[in-house]
Amino acid sequence: MKFRVACLQMETELGNKEANLSKMMDMIDKVAKQNVKLAVFPELSLTGFNCGESFLELSEPIPGPTTKVLCEKAKENEIFIVAGLPEKGDIPGVLYNSVVLIDSKGTIVGKYRKTHLALYLHWEIISEEPEIFRRGNELSVFKTELGSIGMLICQDSDFPETWRTLALKGAEIVTFSSASPTSFRYMWYNELTAMAFQNGFYVIATNKVGKETFDFQGKKVVEEAFGGSLIIDPLGRIVQKAKEFEEDIIVAEIDTDEVVKARWATKLLRDRRPELYKIICEME
Repeated sequence: MKFRVACLQMETELGNKEANLSKMMDMIDKVAKQNVKLAVFPELSLTGFNCGESFLELSEPIPGPTTKVLCEKAKENEIFIVAGLPEKGDIPGVLYNSVVLIDSKGTIVGKYRKTHLALYLHWEIISEEPEIFRRGNELSVFKTELGSIGMLICQDSDFPETWRTLALKGAEIVTFSSASPTSFRYMWYNELTAMAFQNGFYVIATNKVGKETFDFQGKKVVEEAFGGSLIIDPLGRIVQKAKEFEEDIIVAEIDTDEVVKARWATKLLRDRRPELYKIICEME
């Protein structure tokens, strides 16, 4: 099945949901005019990444006010949307770093709660994410009219098991929403193309862009995300690449029939030897 997909590489205004949602609406309208059927936003596109304790007030349930607006926009433009937001869990005070998948009829197909939270306190970047959010516990694949779609967020990409799990659950497309800082720029392209090739699916990877200034332990910290969003085919080839260090939108046609062809060609999933990999699933 052939259709057009888009990475909506945006700069967020830290903590300003109204401004960010307005920008998201404008970007959806732009790609809808290009007959795009699946639009993918970055991680925490509604709020930005480094909101700290403010996430308690910024978070929303899914479904909730923002997803209601996104559902209406998806139905209006007959487009699938993947968007990132801080999710208010069922237990008061428990939050998740989530993405939501909305279909072209304006229905929430599913959501994904980030399963691997980044803790960087002794490196050149700062992330206290595990202090804010609870880890999700499920890697899901959703069957849709566009094909079977899995979703991952940022640090999830550093664990090849996440990608392989989605492949084994039938994913043909994996959306990847990220807020990767410049420090990871050297790894971004290598890692994502390798995961697409090794698992034989499309990767629609949208990274945020721009600087965020925030307080950490009494100091002002500035972190910058570099962009470089990618649309990658099932043989690990970059179909489209976004600009770095500025907002951008990239669009490409994909064909889910190529997933079967790629897996038939490489034999990488056929030739798996799970009996040799048992140590991977040991708890210690």
